[in-house]
Amino acid sequence: MKTPLKITTLILLLFTVTTTSAQDKVILFTKLPVKAQTFVKKHFSEKDVATITMDTEYLFKKEYKVVLKNGSKIEFDADGEWEEVEMKGIPVPTQIISPAISQHIHKSFPNTFVKEIKRGRRGYEIEISNGLDLEFSKEGEFIRVDD
Repeated sequence: MKTPLKITTLILLLFTVTTTSAQDKVILFTKLPVKAQTFVKKHFSEKDVATITMDTEYLFKKEYKVVLKNGSKIEFDADGEWEEVEMKGIPVPTQIISPAISQHIHKSFPNTFVKEIKRGRRGYEIEISNGLDLEFSKEGEFIRVDD
């Protein structure tokens, strides 16, 4: 009977350690991965950065969030690759969006712009200015309008 109690205690201890370690820590721009620094400098300006946080989950997985002064947000993975760009009131920089996706949006949804783009393993999720959510493959092929 002592073995199940030890296993339960160990599981609870591991859960507590991993849960309490998941926290945001404010960091300096220079502490961002080099790829993330380059991305921000290329598409925005270091002067526009309001805050940068590093979130460590499960003791080793790091993610970074850059918040700009206008409220826009950029999220990066541990290697500094962008995962999400969410703009407030202005379009996502066109250089971030693949030409195939840009052409599809321009042709199918004229007079709109990309407000948010998320890059995942399977492709892209995009929110445009009229409120529609669109899904695209990694190759930039339109999949569907998401409800």
